[in-house]
Amino acid sequence: MQPFDYDVLVIGSGPAGFTAAVQACEMGARVAIVERRETLGGITLLSGTIPSKTLREAILYLRGVRHRQFYGTDFTQKKDITLSDLFVRVRKVVERRIATMEDQLQAYRDGDRIDVYRGYHATVDGPNSVHAWVLKNPMESVTLKAEKIIIASGSRPRFAPDIPVDNEVIYDSDSVFTLEFKRKTLPESLIVVGAGVIGAEYGSAFAVLGCKVSLIQRDHSFLTFAEKSLVDLLVRRMEDFGVEFVWNAWYDKIERMSGSEERARVTLADGRTLEADAVIVASGREVASKVLGLEDVGVETTEHGLIKVNELFQTSIPSIYAAGDVIGFPALASTSNEQGRMAASYALGRRAGGRRARFPMCVYTIPEIAMIGYTQDELDARGIPYAKGVATYEEVTKAGIIGDPHGMLTLLFEPNGGHLLGVHIIGDQACELIHIGQAVMSFNGTIDYFIDNVFNFPTMGEAYKIAALNGVRQLAG
Repeated sequence: MQPFDYDVLVIGSGPAGFTAAVQACEMGARVAIVERRETLGGITLLSGTIPSKTLREAILYLRGVRHRQFYGTDFTQKKDITLSDLFVRVRKVVERRIATMEDQLQAYRDGDRIDVYRGYHATVDGPNSVHAWVLKNPMESVTLKAEKIIIASGSRPRFAPDIPVDNEVIYDSDSVFTLEFKRKTLPESLIVVGAGVIGAEYGSAFAVLGCKVSLIQRDHSFLTFAEKSLVDLLVRRMEDFGVEFVWNAWYDKIERMSGSEERARVTLADGRTLEADAVIVASGREVASKVLGLEDVGVETTEHGLIKVNELFQTSIPSIYAAGDVIGFPALASTSNEQGRMAASYALGRRAGGRRARFPMCVYTIPEIAMIGYTQDELDARGIPYAKGVATYEEVTKAGIIGDPHGMLTLLFEPNGGHLLGVHIIGDQACELIHIGQAVMSFNGTIDYFIDNVFNFPTMGEAYKIAALNGVRQLAG
């Protein structure tokens, strides 16, 4: 029998990788993590989900957005907001999360159950072999043998090589957090290239901060996976904050303006030019799998580099598994966590349940939107009959208390039987509220749950009851 250094070796320590490693340790396995950075957590922790959502919260607080309904549209918690004001919160949250992750691993280190190879680049040499070399000293390397390998190397920003990202004036979506170190002052104007989830989130956040934001999109589509009524309301709210949507346009050239220390120009394909203090290129992400040597060992991938897996997260090589962004949609931190847990369980021979066909999705724009289940367009396309109930935030007392009268919660349900088909929310706390709908849908519940149960008053959860009663009235009327 071939001796192995480890039972499970995980490449990457983002949501999928870290969770996979912890799950494997919990199941008694001897585990290794190979991570390119010195710090665990991957992009999600260092320049993605956690810092971007923390930055958003800092902007909401410092600009006093939740209080403007009471004290006027010019109200702000701090008059002159600096880059340091914004990023101090980000640093503290990230540092706390890093400490928590290290504490989680310490017990396994003490038990000699896990080794972490920090600052190492990994290539897969065979079904049970990984070659890891130190990025700062490529001559220093080690070959690690593992019974099972889990690939969770994540993703990185995708942009054309002709875009001169310098992290001073022109940024990609991961380098936004170098703003604090590269710039002296907040940008007064910003161009965001790409109106996907990342572009929409940064565009709305910086507009609320007071930047003049231009959001460029190559067609007239915007967050097409979401309920159209929510997206329409989101566009109007973003325009209220000062976002200019430049539809049906794309860049021909992005450049740093000559003679300018902090200024950029975007030339559009139709000849128009836009100028701003900064540009964020948010034209999507690509998986970080092409440098792992997968083709050489027979791991099947798509033309875009996504790793093909079966329902057990197993690749075409039975001893190699993959989870997270590297396997494609939905590529969310939440789903990556779950995929990592399941991949480790399956790799060690334990049943972990099936993948959910429906899961909650959130977009942390301002205002945020959240959804689970079918949209009206999807139901119409499938010929599935449905009824609808709506609660506006103006009807929800707690929404008035917290200062957001602009939101909306929509329930889609079967006309006969009342089974919940979809929940769609826009407004403050949408990403928290969606879990109530998720719980009811997971048990094949009906809107009677919302009608027959008591919700604390005043709470945002009351919106479900209001929407359910509205839906019943619509059916009766």
